[in-house]
Amino acid sequence: MKVVFILLFTFFQLGILSAQNTAETSEKMDFTYLDIKEEFDLLVDVSIVNPECATKKINYYSLIIGTTVINRKLERISVLVPCLSNQFVQSDLITIKPIKTPKSDIAYLTVTQQENGQSLERIYGIEFRAVWGNVVKVL
Repeated sequence: MKVVFILLFTFFQLGILSAQNTAETSEKMDFTYLDIKEEFDLLVDVSIVNPECATKKINYYSLIIGTTVINRKLERISVLVPCLSNQFVQSDLITIKPIKTPKSDIAYLTVTQQENGQSLERIYGIEFRAVWGNVVKVL
């Protein structure tokens, strides 16, 4: 009887741990991508050059957050740029050429914050819709 109780208790504990892991996984956020095909101008708010940039197995990226016009409305977006070679400053006007979004192995830029005594990690720039692209012109 004790063995059955211990087994049931163990399975119950494993079920709770599994449910907690599923909840944490489902709360993991990711970028919401825009479907932009044409080049567009972007007014830079901030740019972050990733010093680890590109390797063959992992898609590292640099990040530019800025403002552009989408469907006749101003919208702040994140632009994920593979291997950005130089940093832009606020109010630079640049032209972005959208590229295909990588399917996997993306090394996200993350930010760790303390909230109510807990350490929370989130992807930097995720609060804005995103597009993968290359800087083709500085205006």
